[in-house]
Amino acid sequence: MSPQLLVQEVESLFSLPDVAIRLNDLIDQPDASIQELVEVVQLDAGIAATVLRLANSAWYGLPSKVDTISRAITLIGQKALRDLVMSTSVITTFKGISSEFVDMRDFWDNSVTCGVVTRNLAQKCGIHAAERMFLAGLLHKVGRLVFYASRPVQYRRVLQDHDNGEAAIIAAEEAVFGFTYAQLGAALLRAWRVPEALDEVVEYQLSPLDAPEHPLEAAIVHVAADIAYHMAPDIKARFQLGEYNLTFNESAWETLNLDRAVLAEIMQNSLIQSFELLEIINPRSPMFV
Repeated sequence: MSPQLLVQEVESLFSLPDVAIRLNDLIDQPDASIQELVEVVQLDAGIAATVLRLANSAWYGLPSKVDTISRAITLIGQKALRDLVMSTSVITTFKGISSEFVDMRDFWDNSVTCGVVTRNLAQKCGIHAAERMFLAGLLHKVGRLVFYASRPVQYRRVLQDHDNGEAAIIAAEEAVFGFTYAQLGAALLRAWRVPEALDEVVEYQLSPLDAPEHPLEAAIVHVAADIAYHMAPDIKARFQLGEYNLTFNESAWETLNLDRAVLAEIMQNSLIQSFELLEIINPRSPMFV
């Protein structure tokens, strides 16, 4: 068994909605018009409503209400539109995962937080088009959802090491399957045709310095995943950003070439931003009820 074969096995089960696929293809075309994007977005009422919620959110802080899809797309931009549609589509795609393995609301809390932290770290590192890094952070653990859904019996063996921490679970994945959630997630992203080498960033998040083309971006996701793990999903702790026992690889952190003091700022800003974004893309989360 390989990550690619497992993805082929479940590809029909975990395929993206047609709207997400069509929008992704359209945005990759340099001559795509706003009207063409509007027509695709309007095919899905839920996605259209989410686009309007984002445009009217505190992220943009406009003095007047945005009430058309075309104006919303013009405001948020095509890349942010793709990230938003991918986010809502992936949440919908995996909504049937058994609670035996994971609380999906907690999972997406962590994933969105990781996406926001990843983007903010990328900006601090001077990454060109840092916005695209949000998607890498959001999808960093999507491979684990494939494990949960497609190999539940085997994954119960993996979770026997749950009490020994994340490193023990990763080692157990390799022992049971021969590959990790990171490699499986990358294979799924390739099948989904995600943009701009995000599959490599996800694949090498556990060993970022081994990434052949994008070690800095992989290191950013590595650090962001650890920060997000300590920030979410404990909603009470998110209002009390004390000293965290961060466990990211120091070599990965050194790759970022940032002062350690920036972590507090990153965490504080990401706390506020992820809260806002979660309410937009996953409003049924119990923290907002």
